[in-house]
Amino acid sequence: MKSLDEVYNIIQNVNEEAHQEAWDDWIAADNEEDDDLAEELREDASNIQKSSFRTLYWQLPEEDRRAVVYWIIKNEDFAEEFKDWYDPDAFNEEIELE
Repeated sequence: MKSLDEVYNIIQNVNEEAHQEAWDDWIAADNEEDDDLAEELREDASNIQKSSFRTLYWQLPEEDRRAVVYWIIKNEDFAEEFKDWYDPDAFNEEIELE
């Protein structure tokens, strides 16, 4: 079984790649002068990033996904961060905790 540090690094890399895929949307939000529109654009960028994170997560090798689930069960801090990156609602529907 992979250590928590190893699994965290895997997930952190997945989140970084997802962030890169939403980069232009984050920049557009940051450059928007209208505060209300900027907030809407940030929400859109966040949703794009979360969607990308989920797609990339499911592309991980099964062994890595099993290690993620193991540490979600064993470590509350890791679980909360993962859920935030994955999207809490989608997490509850898609991730089976064994």
